[in-house]
Amino acid sequence: MNLSRFIARRYFFSGKNTSAVNIISGISVLGYAVGSFALLVLLSALNGFERIIFKTYENYYPDLKAQPASGKVFSIDNKKMQAIAGITGVEKTALVLEENAILQYGDNQVVATVKGVDKTWPSVVKTDSLLVAGTPVFENKNRTPFAWLAEGLVYKLAVNNSNNAITIMAPRRESVGVAQMEMNEDNIGVSAVIRAGEEQDNKLIAVPIAFAQELFERDGFASAIEIKVKQGADAGQIKKGIQKIAGSEMIVLNRYEQNRAVYKMFNTEKWVSFSLMAFVLLLISFNLLGSLSMLVLEKKNDIKLLSHIGMRLKSIQAVFFREGLLVAMAGTFAGLLLGLILVLAQQKFGIITTQSTISAVYPVVLKATDFVFILGLCGLLGISSAIYPALKSVQSL
Repeated sequence: MNLSRFIARRYFFSGKNTSAVNIISGISVLGYAVGSFALLVLLSALNGFERIIFKTYENYYPDLKAQPASGKVFSIDNKKMQAIAGITGVEKTALVLEENAILQYGDNQVVATVKGVDKTWPSVVKTDSLLVAGTPVFENKNRTPFAWLAEGLVYKLAVNNSNNAITIMAPRRESVGVAQMEMNEDNIGVSAVIRAGEEQDNKLIAVPIAFAQELFERDGFASAIEIKVKQGADAGQIKKGIQKIAGSEMIVLNRYEQNRAVYKMFNTEKWVSFSLMAFVLLLISFNLLGSLSMLVLEKKNDIKLLSHIGMRLKSIQAVFFREGLLVAMAGTFAGLLLGLILVLAQQKFGIITTQSTISAVYPVVLKATDFVFILGLCGLLGISSAIYPALKSVQSL
């Protein structure tokens, strides 16, 4: 039997002595429990909001996107397009052309992003998840072009169902200066209303790429190639293959890189929240440091007795070191267990809901990495708090 471990457990589990040391140790256990509980619930809630926020990004943004390294457009090379489409793991590719233009409906005008897309684009992104209303077609049987309008633009332009033809105006490329600017102008009907995420919802209108090329005088040009990767395929390797074919004139971006600012902002918020809770746990660890220091003073006679019967100094130090770890880990595991129960209950029963006009269940998602982070943090703080009292315990011998 490991004697230092046995003695540490006796100090920790003994219920006969209700001294101030035991009370402070109990407070330390409670502090670690509350801290780890709050940290797990907080991270799970942030994970839930992250999943909801980026779910829309997953629907609208492609797995990979190749765009010019400089400038806005590139000349379409059919050989390169075929080579990219032939890469193992590539399911679909689509050419797109994006430019800003003025939309007018009745007396309402807004500046919007016109996105010209080819016929394969609905297969590259999850258009079924984007659809809010209407029939998602870009052409009818008579080859008449139609547009998909973002939900935010529908409200800005006050588009109704009785006459939904929208006028799109874009400056001619030969125009010189604002005073002499000439405009290309064309009308297009709206066949569907889509929700493409907060960033795109107030500015996006998707149209056939031929319509956009004519409007912007960009015949034979595109602004990006959007690529869908087959399920289970290695997106990283496919990205390298596309980059090799596209050359240095193009850059290939994954979904994270297409939304780098949003991902970075959310991850920063998550780490700031984690750091604040970690600071609270650091303050709690000082309570553990104090309780262990008082325990050393209280057990002076026990320390002398153990030394006299031949127990090594390192083993005596190990008693108080293990005591500190027991306090930290007992509180941590208790808090994680309670947090796990609450998060699972929230997932199953939706106990906590928002207080807005439309009631919705707060989203929570458990991640194994969160458990590892919390255990590692609490373990590190417990070790740090136990080192000094453990070393101090044998100085009087």
